[in-house]
Amino acid sequence: MPDPTRLEDLISALRAAPAWQRKQEIGVLRDDLIPHQPLVEGRPVHLGDDTAAIETADGYLLLAAEVIYPPLVQSEPYLAGRSAILTNVNDIYAMGGYPLALVNVILAENAEAATTIMRGLRDGCARYEVAMVGGHLTANSQFASVAACILGRAKKLLSSFNARPGDALLHVTNLRGQFHPRFQFWDCSAHLAGPELRRDLALLPTIAEAGWCDAGRDISMAGLLGSLLMMLELSGVGAAVDLECIPRPAEAEDRFLDWLLAFPSYGFVLAVRPEHVATVQQTFASYDITCAVIGQVTPGSRVSLRQKQAEAVLWDFAEEPFIGFSSKK
Repeated sequence: MPDPTRLEDLISALRAAPAWQRKQEIGVLRDDLIPHQPLVEGRPVHLGDDTAAIETADGYLLLAAEVIYPPLVQSEPYLAGRSAILTNVNDIYAMGGYPLALVNVILAENAEAATTIMRGLRDGCARYEVAMVGGHLTANSQFASVAACILGRAKKLLSSFNARPGDALLHVTNLRGQFHPRFQFWDCSAHLAGPELRRDLALLPTIAEAGWCDAGRDISMAGLLGSLLMMLELSGVGAAVDLECIPRPAEAEDRFLDWLLAFPSYGFVLAVRPEHVATVQQTFASYDITCAVIGQVTPGSRVSLRQKQAEAVLWDFAEEPFIGFSSKK
C-alpha cells in the first residue's frame, strides 16, 4: 500500500485522485474553445478563471456557474443547496469582487426533495446576502442535481492569469473547522454568523483594490495543490512548494492527503509580490485567518514539491496539461 508520508507516494496519490481526474477532463473542451476566444462588446474574455470577467466602463462584471457533486445532492439535499451558494460566492470573491444575484437549476425526484434543496439555496443566499432572482425546476427527474449561476461585480481583478516569477505563494484558510464525515469537505464556516462570513470574504476584494496581490484562486474540489496547478498553468509559470509550510488543523495531522484534497468552505491560494506579503498576512491575521507562505512562483513549466530533505516534480505543464488553458497558448 502506498505510504502518503513518502513524497513520491503522495504525488502518485494526488495525481490519481478522482477530483484531479475530473479537472483534467476540462481538456475535452479545450480544442473547441481556445481558437474562439469570446468577445463581449468587442472586449476579450479569458477562459479558465474562477469566473468570466467581462470588462465594463467602471470595472468588471463577473459570471460563474457551479454544479454540486451528485452524491452529495442525493444524500444531503439541504447541504447541497447551501453548497451551491457557497461555491459560487467564493468564486466571485476570489476574483476580487462582490456577489450580486443568482439563478438556480434543480432536478429532484419529487417535490419534497426539491423543497429541501430550495431551503438550502434560500438559507445560503440569506447568509451571503445574495439575491436569488430565478431558476429552473424539474421535480420528477430520475436524477438529483443542483446547480447555480452567479453574477458579481469587481473594481479590480484577482485573476489566475497574473502570477509572476518571484511571487510568494500564500495559502489562506480558516483552521477552525471540521471534516465532513463522508465527503472531502473542510467546513470552516458553519460556526460563523452571516456578517462574519461576509467580512472574511470581503478581505479578497480589499487586497485586490489595494494592489497587494498579483493573482488568486479559490480552492476548489481539486484541493489546495490542484487549485494551485490551475492558477500556475493559466499564468504560464512554475512553482516550488514546501509541504512542511502548509498549515493544517490538528484534525488533519494524520490525514495530510485528505487535507491537500479537501474542499474548504473558505480557502484561497494567492500569488503576492514579496514587498506586500507582510501586509497581506496581517490583513487576514486581524480576523484569525491563517495566511501562510508555502512556496514561490518560478519561471518555466515545472511545479516541484519539497518535503523535509526530499524534492520531486508534481507536474510539468510542458509535458502534459492540467486543464489545458494557459496564457502561453
